[in-house]
Amino acid sequence: MKFSRLIYILFLIFLLSFNCERKEDNYQTASEEMIIGEWDWIESVYYYTMSGLPYVLNPDTVGYSQKHIYLPDGTLKIYRNDVLETSGSYWFDRITYSNGTESDLRLFTQKDDYTNSVIFRITKDTLLLDNTEVDGAKRIFIRIK
Repeated sequence: MKFSRLIYILFLIFLLSFNCERKEDNYQTASEEMIIGEWDWIESVYYYTMSGLPYVLNPDTVGYSQKHIYLPDGTLKIYRNDVLETSGSYWFDRITYSNGTESDLRLFTQKDDYTNSVIFRITKDTLLLDNTEVDGAKRIFIRIK
């Protein structure tokens, strides 16, 4: 009787180990897969301006193009006019606030000692990086590869 109960408990532990996959892990993997590739910068919109009117920047107004390349190994390369400007790493995570709640999944980037976190959305071939919560811009990119 004890042996069959032990087998039953071991069988349950075995089943539960495969069924305890977190939903966030699936979403994170999908996000990582969706962001991999090359993205051309289309425009940045700054909403927090002295005039109160949004300020728009794009390759024509600043005089250069920018491309972000997200590699499968977590490396981010940023090119300006097709010349490597900087590189670093990227990953996805959530922020836990002091009240115990968590943010939506965010994109983190690190270049040298500077770490940045943005809200991101990928819709078809458009990447939106939203940093407006800290007076930053909404940056829009289009997938090129």
